[in-house]
Amino acid sequence: MIDFGVLDLQATNITSVNITQVVLVATILKQFKCLKVYIWHLSIISDICEVNFFSHYYFDKQENNPIHNFGLLTPDLLRNFTPNQYNKKKLNELNSDSDWHIGIQKHFSRDNNFHKSAFFNSVYNDCHAESKRVFQNLEIPRFWFGLHVWIEMLLDKVLIQKNPSELIQFYSELELVDKQLDSLLIQIDHLNFTEFRMRFARFMESQYLFHYQEHSGIIYGLNRVFIQVKALNQEWSNFQKDALIELSMKIETRVQNHLKLITTE
Repeated sequence: MIDFGVLDLQATNITSVNITQVVLVATILKQFKCLKVYIWHLSIISDICEVNFFSHYYFDKQENNPIHNFGLLTPDLLRNFTPNQYNKKKLNELNSDSDWHIGIQKHFSRDNNFHKSAFFNSVYNDCHAESKRVFQNLEIPRFWFGLHVWIEMLLDKVLIQKNPSELIQFYSELELVDKQLDSLLIQIDHLNFTEFRMRFARFMESQYLFHYQEHSGIIYGLNRVFIQVKALNQEWSNFQKDALIELSMKIETRVQNHLKLITTE
């Protein structure tokens, strides 16, 4: 005789096990998705449009050595002007005795330390909640990315305001590298000298870092970054710009408050 009670109990146990398995699989998939998103976040931050040009120059420049100082900016200039048109492996394997390569390696080291620094984490944590709220209210995505780029731009802003004469020197030294650009680019198998030179000339002509001294210039630059990474496909409205300028002033205050952490690290 079939014991339906036993069958019901077995069915209940099987159902319970199946539900547990489904919940476990769903949890693992959710965690995997979160991990993928986190890794993607890091790749966006590390691979696209670094914007703290002046900071690299300010902290690691060598006097009367424009080639070295150009090296401090080279990885970001390449990434912004001509991405995927040069040999990234060769960029890391140049003659370590050359001034250009020494500057490049200092850039990579500075970036690696900056994103783990007490300064960056202190400013980011101070501004995280309010930035998230403002971005959500303005219906702007990726506040975490925006805040990361913002801190870099505002660090440049603060350093430029404290040392305006060094920004003039910054551009003057870059002009001295012009005649050697081709000989440098050939070392990394660059595929499009013309495109890099055109974008570099535009960078030099606009001297946009002078606009970092105004929050409207910071917000414009941030908007361009969002468009570049395809987080947006249009400019922010005047209402959004006004709200972001107000937030930018608050973030700048946090950058100023924690600036001493950079000099002590």
